[in-house]
Amino acid sequence: MNAVLLFTLVACGPDTSQVVQGIHSDNPAVREDMVEFARKVEEPKVVGALMASLEDPSEAIRIKAVQSLAALRHKGATAPLVDRLVIETSPAVKREIIDALGRIADDRAVPALLLIAQDTPADDVPLNVVWALGNIGDRRALPVLSRLREESTDPYVVYNANVALRKVK
Repeated sequence: MNAVLLFTLVACGPDTSQVVQGIHSDNPAVREDMVEFARKVEEPKVVGALMASLEDPSEAIRIKAVQSLAALRHKGATAPLVDRLVIETSPAVKREIIDALGRIADDRAVPALLLIAQDTPADDVPLNVVWALGNIGDRRALPVLSRLREESTDPYVVYNANVALRKVK
């Protein structure tokens, strides 16, 4: 990141326009640093720029954008994250999106998470999907979580399904 810009942001507090400008920079190193820095700035323009970064060609930038949206726990990010989950090809970015959806805990993410859990054999369901469903706490997850608890031979899946079931309202 440009040292002067970073010093200004840290010393004087973030200027929304500078953060947005950095997120849209042509320089990938600046974009990556600014997307990470943006998790400290709860401004609509910054959140919008982070959501646009979900389309960045750089996997590292997409990961940091997802992490920043999760840190902000911005419910408006749920739909773009779910949309990205469907088209994302990087397993690392998908993992981050699932974690972010669990942290944001918006029940609009439940159908996408249920699809992953339903379309995967019980022993292969990603643990972060089970955690996210439990953290969201939506009753629609009960049948899937119960199935995982009963059908899985993986003790980690069974344990996490039990924990998630206790969290469901």
